[in-house]
Amino acid sequence: MAESRKTGLCNILNPDMNRRRFLLISGTLAAGATVRNLVKPASASALVTGQNPPDATEVDAGVQVIMSVCQNCHSRCGIMARVKDGVLLKIDGNPYHPNNFDPDERPPYNTPVDEAKKKPGRLCAKGQAGVQVVYDPYRIKQPLKRVGPRGSGQWKAITWEQAFQEIAAKLKPLRDLNTLIDSATPELGPVANQVLYSAGRTIEGGFTDRVWGNGFGTINKREDHTSICETSHHVANELMTWDEKANRGRKNHFKPDIVEAKYIMLFGSSFLEANFPMVATARKLMDFRAKGGKYVVVDPRFSNTAALAHRWVPVKPGADAALALGMARWMLENGKYDAKYLANANQAAAKASGEPTWTDATRLVVVDPSHADARRYLRADAIGGKKENYVAWSGGGPKEIADAALVGDMEPGEVVVAGRRCKTVFQLLKERVFSRSLAQYAADCGLSVDLIVTLASEFATAGKQAVTNAYRGAVQHTNGVYNQLSINILNTLTGNYDWRGGNGGGGGGYPEGSGVTPLGTVPGGVSAKGIKLNRTVKQYEKDGPNLFKRDGGYPAKRPWFPYATHGNYQEVIPSAADGYPYPIKALITYWNGWPYSTPALRKTFEDYVKDEKKLPLFVAISLNMGEVAAFADYVLPDTTYLEKWAFPGMTPTILTKATPLQQPVVGKLDGKDIGTAPFNPDAPNVYTPVLPNTKTVGDIHIGLAKALGLPGVGDKAFQDGSPLNTYWDFYKKGLQNLSKNTGKPIGEIVAKGGVFEDPGNEYDGKYLKYKYGNVIKIYIEQLATTKDSMTGQYFDGLPQYDPPKFADNTAIATVDEKEFPFQLITYKMVWHAQARTATIPWLMIIQPENFVEINTSDARRLGIRDGDKVRLVSATSPGGVVGKAKVTEGVRPGVIAVSHHFGHWELASKPHVVDGVAQGADPSRGTGIQVNPIMRLDQFKGKVLNTSIQDKVGGSVSFYDSRVKLVKA
Repeated sequence: MAESRKTGLCNILNPDMNRRRFLLISGTLAAGATVRNLVKPASASALVTGQNPPDATEVDAGVQVIMSVCQNCHSRCGIMARVKDGVLLKIDGNPYHPNNFDPDERPPYNTPVDEAKKKPGRLCAKGQAGVQVVYDPYRIKQPLKRVGPRGSGQWKAITWEQAFQEIAAKLKPLRDLNTLIDSATPELGPVANQVLYSAGRTIEGGFTDRVWGNGFGTINKREDHTSICETSHHVANELMTWDEKANRGRKNHFKPDIVEAKYIMLFGSSFLEANFPMVATARKLMDFRAKGGKYVVVDPRFSNTAALAHRWVPVKPGADAALALGMARWMLENGKYDAKYLANANQAAAKASGEPTWTDATRLVVVDPSHADARRYLRADAIGGKKENYVAWSGGGPKEIADAALVGDMEPGEVVVAGRRCKTVFQLLKERVFSRSLAQYAADCGLSVDLIVTLASEFATAGKQAVTNAYRGAVQHTNGVYNQLSINILNTLTGNYDWRGGNGGGGGGYPEGSGVTPLGTVPGGVSAKGIKLNRTVKQYEKDGPNLFKRDGGYPAKRPWFPYATHGNYQEVIPSAADGYPYPIKALITYWNGWPYSTPALRKTFEDYVKDEKKLPLFVAISLNMGEVAAFADYVLPDTTYLEKWAFPGMTPTILTKATPLQQPVVGKLDGKDIGTAPFNPDAPNVYTPVLPNTKTVGDIHIGLAKALGLPGVGDKAFQDGSPLNTYWDFYKKGLQNLSKNTGKPIGEIVAKGGVFEDPGNEYDGKYLKYKYGNVIKIYIEQLATTKDSMTGQYFDGLPQYDPPKFADNTAIATVDEKEFPFQLITYKMVWHAQARTATIPWLMIIQPENFVEINTSDARRLGIRDGDKVRLVSATSPGGVVGKAKVTEGVRPGVIAVSHHFGHWELASKPHVVDGVAQGADPSRGTGIQVNPIMRLDQFKGKVLNTSIQDKVGGSVSFYDSRVKLVKA
């Protein structure tokens, strides 16, 4: 025990790294920093005692608290920054923000700040460690221009004016809105589309769309990261809630009403570690558990969330749909579903039976494959009704689903209506679910029949207070959309949407985009036209007719993604490298970690960006010298999330309305340290960051747009004739809109970090207060009538279990399993977020490296022990990657788990040279391993492609379907 206490603070990479030495090193870094307070030096007493004296508290003289929003992960929790003399001392939770306090703890909005600040809100380790983000000594401190070959690490410092003028000079010839990229394929659009902006992580999309979309005129205005995060989850929910008139989904995200639920099944969703907002979901899940609620974790890895669960279900990766459909089969077979709910054909019938939502279960679908309407819902014009209405079978015949309440028959058998053979959606679902036995489903998902039956019985028993929730682990597969649709079926069978303790869409927010000034309106602006480089939200044959004809029809040269409404991040670089459907000539990135964060992309990325003939201009807007910025021609240093303005939004975990705001907590406004004078919304509020030669991402865009002479910035940039010369000008308009829409003064909104509905407004009796209140679809007509660009076959319109496949629909396991017996998965740690937290010593010292986690039985068979060096190799990465083994019962046999976050090869883990001087670096940022580069490349009819395996429906990249072998290194 004494030895344990002695080594408890040691860094395992450096056993001599005790607290005293850590403080000494911190002091040395501070002495070498070029900016005041870049790292707070250790005091003289700390070098003797091992401790700094305590910082001033919120109520001490000279201390100001500034409310903002964290971005050290995607939870976007409220923060309360403690600032004195212009220095950020500490970060706590914003007590007004519902992410940070439960309803019974959160103060009413009218509580004065001086009172509320006495009880800071909760905040995780990542949020509190934000102090080290702003005072990171290895941040980029001024604009840089490449002076060696791309990737050589050779730079010279330049001024902002030089950077803007030189970049603009190279972009201006490309702002051609009249000349087509290719006159033979006019659908591709104008030359302006050959400029592409990609923000890996952004909450400023509405603003940057003004610049690149409405200003510059490129269709490639915002290719963000969502497809490497969870986009198939969003797409499946949008398809399930599709609005035919608007041609889009009504809702992309549902969450359980955690505290009031009775039974929750989490499919690949880690509420205690990685889901968001984690601080809120973790707290609510423990409250739920304390009240007697049961939750089940479906995950091949034994996570912290699984450790406290009622059951851990170690499903075979990618087979979540098999488990869900097996459960659905038992529920249908045993009558354990809400038939009354499913029979409601429209809103009027639902309202009459006390249901907030209804389904398409009784709609008729044309099943005659020879008919022109095959695979479509039967429209009412076939029986003399309106074409926009659907048809149900009721009372022995077809009935138009119109305004009057209509209850349909769910299983009338196959019926003929107006010469069309039809079946109800419910009947099609039942046939699909019953097409496999429970034993087959059990074999598919690697579980027992008894367990499937137990889970189905427990879930059904809880009724409308039983909820499934799936996220990244279930959807970042090649079959991700179908996994999500299958899991959603369990919620639909119980009819839990909008019920207290059921499934909800959250409270949403108060609008800031309009009210006084419409922020999306750009006087003199343009509308971008054409096909995106990654071919999202477009159909190959329909939207690219000349391209389709030129290339000989199916298969397309690369996949098209007609329902990838949240983009396709992993397709951008490989498509540009192939010049399909056209080459790009300029790439501008922001907060982007493509080769590090994206499976199988490193080699393709580096080969492409090194070729200046293929990519003439590459500009990176970046806080750090990351894996993307290291190859740029120009690096424009932006600020941290603690030094910018934004409206970050909320998640549906929160059941009340809230619009939080992000604002600088350090730096200077109009030359004065933030926190040393009261905030004045009517002042110019010219912002100077902590590093004075950096700029907010908004101000960088304004500088570029002005140099290009684009509309939407400068004088008369807004509809009311007012200017947009600094990002504060834009943000102020949003505050004015929010103030008008809520009746709250701007000063109060800023002081409290947003507008938050008071606690106690979560429910409307037995329902949620804020309801989705619309149709839930079982059958996805959009998919059933859309062809796969790589096969020419229609997608399936029903939930299904479809094993992970390549682009040609060949099962990955049939090709790789024999030589590569393990399935590789990744996960996130609770004290890290994505790629960015490796820069934070407070977090890295908790666990300075990651491991190759292998089941005990597999390790025993291979003769591997804890700490052994092992090599992971895939079919398309024969060199593989080497890491340390960790033998555990916490991962399913046949599965290898390696966490994200570690193994950077840039991010200031090695020095770059600026003006002939080697810059500082921290090798600890490169410790551990990153397995993304060794993940499987896709293939088509045996030919290996240059992009990762992916979901052709949702656009998600696969993180969990690569197969590997493991050998001692």
